[in-house]
Amino acid sequence: MQDNYKSLSKLLTVVLCILMAAPAFAQTVLSGKVTTTQGDPLPGVNVIVKGTAQGTSTDSQGKFQIEVPQRDAVLTFSFIGFKNQEVTVGNRSTIDVTLEEDIQSLEEVVIVGYGTVKKTDLTGSVSSIKSDAFKDMPVTSVEQGLQARAPGVQVTQSSSAPGGGLSVRVRGANSLISGSEPLYVIDGLPIYPDNASYGTGGDRQSKNALASLNPADIESIEVLKDASATSIYGSRGANGVVLVTTKRGKDGQTSVNFESSMSSQNISHNIDMMPASDYARYLNTLDVSQGGNPRFTDAQVQGFGAGTNWMKAISRTGSIWNNQLSISGGNATSKFAVSGNYMDNKGIIINTDFKRYGLRLNMDNTLFNGKATFSNSWSFARTTSNNVPTDRGGPGGIIITALGLDPTVPVYDDNGNYNYPLYDGRFTINPVAEAKEGVDKDASNRFFGTSAITFNITKDLKFRTSLGLDILNATRNTFYNSKTRLGRQNGRELQRFDRNLINLLNENILTYSKAVAPGHTLEVTVGYTSQKENNQSALQTIRGLDSDDFASLNFQNGTLPQIGNSTRVDWKLRSYLGRINYNFQNRYLLTLTARRDGSTKFGPNNKWATFPSAALGWRVVNEKFFDNAGMSRIFDDLKVRVSYGITGNSQIPAYQSTSDLSPRNYVLNGVLVSGYAATRMPNADLKWEQTRMFNAGIDMSFLGNKLNVTVDYFNNLTTDLLLYVSIPQSTGFSTLLKNTGSLSNKGFELSVDTKVLSKGDLTWDVNGNVSILRNKIEDLGESAPFYATSTSGHLGVDGSWVEAGNAIGVWKGYKFLGVGENGNPVYEDKTNDGNFTADDYSIIGNPNPKFTWGLSSTVRYKGFDLSVFFRGVQGNDVRNLQQSEIGDGAQKINEISNILTDSWTPQNTSAPRPAVDAKRDFASFRRSSFFIEDGSFIRLQNVSLGYNLPVPKFIRKARVYVSAQNLFIITNYTGFDPEVNNQGQNNLNRGDDYDAYPRARSFTAGLNIGF
Repeated sequence: MQDNYKSLSKLLTVVLCILMAAPAFAQTVLSGKVTTTQGDPLPGVNVIVKGTAQGTSTDSQGKFQIEVPQRDAVLTFSFIGFKNQEVTVGNRSTIDVTLEEDIQSLEEVVIVGYGTVKKTDLTGSVSSIKSDAFKDMPVTSVEQGLQARAPGVQVTQSSSAPGGGLSVRVRGANSLISGSEPLYVIDGLPIYPDNASYGTGGDRQSKNALASLNPADIESIEVLKDASATSIYGSRGANGVVLVTTKRGKDGQTSVNFESSMSSQNISHNIDMMPASDYARYLNTLDVSQGGNPRFTDAQVQGFGAGTNWMKAISRTGSIWNNQLSISGGNATSKFAVSGNYMDNKGIIINTDFKRYGLRLNMDNTLFNGKATFSNSWSFARTTSNNVPTDRGGPGGIIITALGLDPTVPVYDDNGNYNYPLYDGRFTINPVAEAKEGVDKDASNRFFGTSAITFNITKDLKFRTSLGLDILNATRNTFYNSKTRLGRQNGRELQRFDRNLINLLNENILTYSKAVAPGHTLEVTVGYTSQKENNQSALQTIRGLDSDDFASLNFQNGTLPQIGNSTRVDWKLRSYLGRINYNFQNRYLLTLTARRDGSTKFGPNNKWATFPSAALGWRVVNEKFFDNAGMSRIFDDLKVRVSYGITGNSQIPAYQSTSDLSPRNYVLNGVLVSGYAATRMPNADLKWEQTRMFNAGIDMSFLGNKLNVTVDYFNNLTTDLLLYVSIPQSTGFSTLLKNTGSLSNKGFELSVDTKVLSKGDLTWDVNGNVSILRNKIEDLGESAPFYATSTSGHLGVDGSWVEAGNAIGVWKGYKFLGVGENGNPVYEDKTNDGNFTADDYSIIGNPNPKFTWGLSSTVRYKGFDLSVFFRGVQGNDVRNLQQSEIGDGAQKINEISNILTDSWTPQNTSAPRPAVDAKRDFASFRRSSFFIEDGSFIRLQNVSLGYNLPVPKFIRKARVYVSAQNLFIITNYTGFDPEVNNQGQNNLNRGDDYDAYPRARSFTAGLNIGF
């Protein structure tokens, strides 16, 4: 009994202790609001229970709710640009906090090559774009996020097909025949986006080399434009550098985010073609012009009616479905961010689509008690696409044939089989059959990323070593069955292309940063990098197949094997780099940079080159005289920058400095034998094209940092251009690739960011930029003026004209003066001899714009936000080769709808177009300025309306939005869209419109939800 009593006493004591301690362990629910010193709500503030991983963030009204384990708990409030604040909970159930602006943290940190720098200390020309700028747009690639967001950066959607290629120019093209795309550095891994080198070849434009990168994973993009910023990349910096930083985990509560959007797409602008009845009248006119009789009676003409709209027959409503799930979080020693993405883009042309399946893992781990950090940034993406022959022109290009095909013929005959109308007497084709029956499938798997370990040797000295890897496996399968043009021509054709690429990078960077004396801050960066790539491809083709079933065919099923083709390209690059940043009293800034590169691409006499730069910055705002003169009442910040340096362009195919051997057949003693012959003359002196860059800029802030203005002037001169030079035939060759000639790019850039209104729940931000660029070929050196390769041989037009004194890409041809009394076109006769030859050519068009601009505006009120984004290109020309075929008034194909009303007749002698006449010289007409059109436009690129939904406490945020892309365009251009380039990333042929995949107008609805 006594024992039971003792046991019961102990139990009661324990229960009593638990009851007394319960208040200490109870979870207290706190709520509150976080505002600025002006009383504005602060959304997205991190609220963390100090010493734990428990936390939340404020909603769109700055409100939060959190459970705390005890009364003496401390809450930490943190937000970028504001001072951290700690608050002890005590007995309160409601806590309202006012965060003060942290002027020093407001000095935004900008990512530069191999490091970061405060924006106020930046001496180079760098544009930064945050991912929020394009969060409500169905952006499928990183380049689209750059469009009109950064001054000096021109982005052209070369092909609007799903997954289609883009071309980017930073301050113009710095080369004629070498690459001019910027270098992309993705989390430290340099990638040059040569679409052809990463693509799967074929008779269409290459896919986008960066399509495997998911834009939703991007945190920020920095565009490095001048030598101070780009010379750290040496031989690859001449065309600018785009630094892409992906999202990483942060301290605090683990967050889960799901984003989903659906877009509906349609052709934004159609080209009106003649209905069948007008086409019959047109053919009658052509027959009569040839001395024949009309082929159709009036009754037949009337009976045709509208006929077949072939363009409508190959079109459909497209869509983009995009889904992203991401999880991120961490603590003081370990942070992570993992995301998965699925995107499905069904194109507006039947049987075209692009899909991406992506996975990314970013991790940062502190090792050895803070002595080191191990970081990983890795992604895997699988992309697939179905394609049809577009953006290529010529026989089989389904856009141009759908526009020009006979509308009196139905798609199918009475038995449901395809009809095959004759296209201008050249070939029979049915574009619906080409799209539906042809097989053209791409698939690629890409794994790339970096792993790095950073050793904190001392508080001032860090060493970072990293390994980067890029592995690509791509395959293209094509099959033309008996219902396609090539299939009928070749007895069916099966083709397979394979590409395997591996790129390996090692970087070793040592950084020393210290305030060496009062007012003197020094940062020194030195490094060694090594990168190499192996790129192999193989193509095999078989004809003479006996089945239309693609799934059952193999190469052994054919009877007509074609000669295969394979390539293997290896290159290596080794580099030594260094940079010094010096800051004196936050007034005088100095940046010295140098990189020495050695590349296997160049001749043995010029394997190595050094690329130096120097930049000065003067923070005038910190001078005493500035304040004494009262200027501080006007300027919140004023900095002057100037830089000069040399960068290089190594983007040429490998082995160009050496000779090569190609198979040849010879007859020896009456017997045919196989051998090899040299087809290229070696040049041991081949080296980099070099660009000397000068930049002067001013950064200004006004009205309490609510108005920020940046102005830059640049003058870039590229020398040692790589060009083919004629050499004596006695050498056994006709040309030699040499360094000769020069070109320049000059211009101004202006960017303005302003907070127009910030009052209570209402804010209004406006951002804009304008770029002016003038490009000029200064000298061709030993090379003679020449025409670039023609965009279309069968049209009989030349490529662009390359000659000193002209801009890159100008067209040369006959200057169209009007229509003569006989209905024929009249051209300028420069030689006054009555004959029209190349001697009468003039420069008739220039694809380079006079200026480009972008303007965005965002208004936020309580939970609502409205964003509008305009962009424009002014003063550029487009060569409408598409209309030169469907608008020449001389061929027996369908033509534009106004060809009959706008063409010369004896009754309409003031018509703007020549007479409809099959005997007329249409080849000269196509080479004339008649088809050079103004490509200027103003486009409403995006408009979006979003709302932050009120959510229960277990949901961190929820946002819904609707948006429209390419809602309207103001332009005089008569094609599908003025923003087009048939030749993709080609430097010389730009602005040619032929067989272009139409641009879409999109309407999007989306949801972002976070837990």
